[in-house]
Amino acid sequence: MNTEKLWTVINHDIALVDFSVSWCAPCRIQEKIINTLFRRFSGQATMAVIDLEADRQLAADFLIQSVPTLILFRNGKEVRRFVGLQSEETLKGAIENLVQVKMLRTDSKRQRDA
Repeated sequence: MNTEKLWTVINHDIALVDFSVSWCAPCRIQEKIINTLFRRFSGQATMAVIDLEADRQLAADFLIQSVPTLILFRNGKEVRRFVGLQSEETLKGAIENLVQVKMLRTDSKRQRDA
């Protein structure tokens, strides 16, 4: 994924980006979890897996010091960072919290506009 596409993902309402490298065993496990979450949150959150070997500058740009590192973004801003292998439940909970906040804001706006 090139940098421009990455920023398109990050600027989506809710996005989870997994920064990893191919030789890292925990990263490969994490990628499987990300794929499961991608299917679960399709249409609600965007996700990407970034191979830092392909673009080492991204590690510096996002201050990645260890892999896997996952960053959860909301409207282009980092809201949470996870370092190391994360469980499906941990990531699911973090994404669900943002989805619920989004739904509450949408409902509140509809009520004001009515």
